[in-house]
Amino acid sequence: MTDTAVTGAAQPLVPAPNSQELFARAENVTVGGVTAAGRYNPVLGRPYYFAAADGCRVRDVDGNEFIDFSSSNGASMLGFNHPKINAAVERGLRMGKICTQETAYHVELAERLSQILPGAEKVRFTNTGTEATMAALRIARAATGREKILKFDGHFHGMHDYVFYNAHTPERPYESVVPPFVDSAGVPKAIDDLVVTVPFNDSAALKTALDRYENELAAVILEPVSYNLGCVKSDPAWLAELREETRRRGIVLIFDEVLSGFRMALGGAAEYYGVTPDLATWAKALGGGWPIAAITGTDQVMSQLNPMGKAVVSGTYTGQLCSVLAALAALEEMSDPEFYPALNEVANKLYDGFDALFARYGIPGHVQGLCARFGLYFGFSGTAVDYRSATKFDAALNNRFLAGCARNGLHFHDFGTKAAPMHYGITAAHTESDIEEALARLDTVFAELAGN
Repeated sequence: MTDTAVTGAAQPLVPAPNSQELFARAENVTVGGVTAAGRYNPVLGRPYYFAAADGCRVRDVDGNEFIDFSSSNGASMLGFNHPKINAAVERGLRMGKICTQETAYHVELAERLSQILPGAEKVRFTNTGTEATMAALRIARAATGREKILKFDGHFHGMHDYVFYNAHTPERPYESVVPPFVDSAGVPKAIDDLVVTVPFNDSAALKTALDRYENELAAVILEPVSYNLGCVKSDPAWLAELREETRRRGIVLIFDEVLSGFRMALGGAAEYYGVTPDLATWAKALGGGWPIAAITGTDQVMSQLNPMGKAVVSGTYTGQLCSVLAALAALEEMSDPEFYPALNEVANKLYDGFDALFARYGIPGHVQGLCARFGLYFGFSGTAVDYRSATKFDAALNNRFLAGCARNGLHFHDFGTKAAPMHYGITAAHTESDIEEALARLDTVFAELAGN
């Protein structure tokens, strides 16, 4: 397979003979030539193969350097090769890479999370965001004795069967409740009856569903800022209403902050909106690029967990020492009073630059961003407020943009699922000069899109 965009570009996007050789080898021993599906980049026709990363720059095995705007799907929010994260992990290695046991650092991390995260009276660690949301639903079901959950159209909560629904719903009519659409083969059809999906930011649909299923719902789970739709924020009044309705009806409210956590404030979207859920899940930015996740919540709901309660959540690699130490180092960095103002300043420079490019070249579209993460909505200028509006973007024009970025040394990763825009982001390692350089390269990309 040649290194050619899916849009049919005649020339290779970047010179990459070593990458092509690796991909050819990988196709012989992995499914689709990748060890994880999300790493295949359909615009390239293969994955990127990186050899080194530092700050906000990545370099592939062919020596091509890119300014990165994917940041490991949001996990590397502090940037790559961060010296304090590295030092923390080295300390864990010297301690013997302790696994399956508690240390003083586990207590310290739980204490720190309890101090900074709204409603975090108790903490339990897991390895991934998928594990965290799976466990949170188990806790909610144990606390309520109910089985159904309510989620929102277009929201993504990991790759376990109980939530693998309606992240990429096809266009079809519905009234209030969106028909179940499973996002993967292999999910038992019986689970359809356990998932209720409604449109995001829609008060009437929410109340209709809550009235209909009130006595069956264990939990409502949502991305309070849906970066999985690019960047779609909760309407503040709607979110406050959701909190009141779930509290009144005895339904556990779960904030999935795997992506939004630590993104715009130290306390995530819960702090940003001033709305406290019963349970929340955290991952990605928490570990500074190392694999760790957490479930936090009120003492009343979290008391369902073993060894005190009957809801079992544990694991051999849960809270692995190096990841715990990395998380402590990451939280120390993000706790600096200047951290978020500086991050916002750099992010706004990029967002203003993007919108200026859309306007200058007459290309329909805009950027929606909140602090460190954003989505690009090619093809329309209105604000995306839910899944249906986010899907109005022009996927073909977006592909042309991504191909142009690859040619001009800008890394914008793409999964290839074009139901809604991909989420991108900056890191604390991006400086104003990095953004200026990136915008100069983006000017070339937009000029190509406009045919100039």
